[in-house]
Amino acid sequence: MEYGWTTEDYQLFYKELLTLQDEKYRLFHEKLLCSALPILGIRIPILRQKAKEVAKQAGKDFFAVCKKDTYEERLLYGLVAAELPMEFQEFLGYCDTYSYELVENWAHCDVFCTSLKKIAAKNQDALFEHAKSYLKEENPWVVRVGLIIMLSHYLQEPYLQEVLRRTDEVHSDFYYVQMAQAWLLATAWAKSPQMVREYLEESSLSHEVKVKFVQKARESFRVAPEDKAWLLEWKKRQA
Repeated sequence: MEYGWTTEDYQLFYKELLTLQDEKYRLFHEKLLCSALPILGIRIPILRQKAKEVAKQAGKDFFAVCKKDTYEERLLYGLVAAELPMEFQEFLGYCDTYSYELVENWAHCDVFCTSLKKIAAKNQDALFEHAKSYLKEENPWVVRVGLIIMLSHYLQEPYLQEVLRRTDEVHSDFYYVQMAQAWLLATAWAKSPQMVREYLEESSLSHEVKVKFVQKARESFRVAPEDKAWLLEWKKRQA
């Protein structure tokens, strides 16, 4: 199919985006994101719907004409890539461009990673291998992408033990990497508390990650009260 999206088509699309702005949401989201980019203030469900429409209307032509000047435009690059039918190796090219060049805040990372459900289901081992390679990068946002892909799609066997080991090998003083590690571990605990408990006895996590992990696990409704008590005692022993 020939799509033939042009710069003019994109400009019309951007004007449509401006009609979808929500000022109250923009002000709220602006505080949460801590982004250096302008924020239009478009809610995530609307952006997901727009990404589906663009994938059908523009196809891969979208990537040639799309801008990356705002938070939403960058996010749309990732969401459209996740929507388009393509070979996995081709998708990885867009995934790398997005992860290395466009991710600038936690929402860029997390919304994209949670959008990869179908891709992860069809390419489980291959996507897992690629996520592991992200954990070795210097760019902390790329590292977070790798962690959140694992959190979103690999907290079960046969992957969980390796996910825990790979998470343990990440040593970063970047807040959003540490929070990703903590969130991953808290979610893993809710799914497989005994396996995570055994892992914790041998872990080399930083004190900051341990504290954040226990806090998130104790805030979770999916963690049993007795487990929360155990985690609190475990944290005290780590001091």
